[in-house]
Amino acid sequence: MFKDRRLTVIFLIVLLDVVVGSATGPVRPAFVKGLSNPEWWLSVGTALFLGVQLISAPLLGKLSDSLGRKPLVLVSAVGTLAANLLLIPIKAGFFFANRLADGLTNGMYALMRSSVTDLSPDEDLNKNTGYISTLTSLGHVFGPMVAGLALFFTTDKDEQAKLVVWVLLGLSVVNVGVTLLMSETTERRGKLDWRALWQEVGANLNVVKLWQRLADKDHEHPGFRFVTLLILLATLHLGYQTYFITYLALGPLKLDAQHISFFFVYLGGLSALTNLLYFKYLVDRLNKRLVLLGATVLGVGLHILYANVGDSLPLLYGAVAVDSLSVALITGLLNGFLAKLTTDDDRGELFGLNQALTGIASLLTTLVYGGLSTIQLSLPFYWFAASLAALAILCWRLPRD
Repeated sequence: MFKDRRLTVIFLIVLLDVVVGSATGPVRPAFVKGLSNPEWWLSVGTALFLGVQLISAPLLGKLSDSLGRKPLVLVSAVGTLAANLLLIPIKAGFFFANRLADGLTNGMYALMRSSVTDLSPDEDLNKNTGYISTLTSLGHVFGPMVAGLALFFTTDKDEQAKLVVWVLLGLSVVNVGVTLLMSETTERRGKLDWRALWQEVGANLNVVKLWQRLADKDHEHPGFRFVTLLILLATLHLGYQTYFITYLALGPLKLDAQHISFFFVYLGGLSALTNLLYFKYLVDRLNKRLVLLGATVLGVGLHILYANVGDSLPLLYGAVAVDSLSVALITGLLNGFLAKLTTDDDRGELFGLNQALTGIASLLTTLVYGGLSTIQLSLPFYWFAASLAALAILCWRLPRD
């Protein structure tokens, strides 16, 4: 299927990693059910996971430029397995500990984008980076699907959560095994200056310094900062995918874990199909700028619709169908633009820097929608709509070719 067979294993790792990360989604409310304002605590769990990635993502990306991609991918996979062991007690404290531990070793997305870009010739770069988005969408199908299948074996909510966690651990072990089969994709570049590396990691906690580093890299890779800014706005909007768990469980619809599983299978399945067809057959035939503009403008209206679906399941599923045919393409397109601006010398560092900044954006949007949800559960969708509106405005500045 791919010109380089090493891509097959890499894409399988991407899929498994997303499945492992998304399988707990339908049962996460069980971990915070005894707390007041559970919608806020679900957001706190997400914020913890994203916050520690401000350290881990750039560190893993930089290390992979010198030590190779495979060792760091293995560290990430083993770290996820170890963190998931903390979920066995279905208690809020262990859930938050899991979020912290998993975030500390989670730089998988930057590592996988670096590996795919390492192996992709220019003519296949847009397609191959787009496939990462496709597989991410598929992972969001299979994760809830796995959870949904497990939920059929018991009706007790605590037991349901435990069963999903055990299945999750099994998948985490499989992911470690597949990672061992991965071939290296870049040359190791010798010793690291560990002191300089830790100084750099410390700088990643300073947003001003991060932005300055981005400006410095923009001199070496013109356009990198602008495309990263577009990705940051897209990241602010992507918080809605996580927020759906809270909205569906605690909002007017009051869906149980099985219904939430079905919802994410529906959303992820349509998104995966759209991404697959677009990046396989249309990405090099349609004007990417116009596709982005159309998807972002349409997305603004869709989020306003999400905020007003009330208890109407047909209206919700209709909006999701349109969402999957358009908005789902945004991330893949922007990652294709970004990949074209990297080089072999510092690709891992660039993707790590990008993931650190998107981590800040993810943390920001999580805190914002968590706070808004305590006022009214529909308010976060207006925040997501505003993020897409800003993205649409900036997309006008993209080259017309």
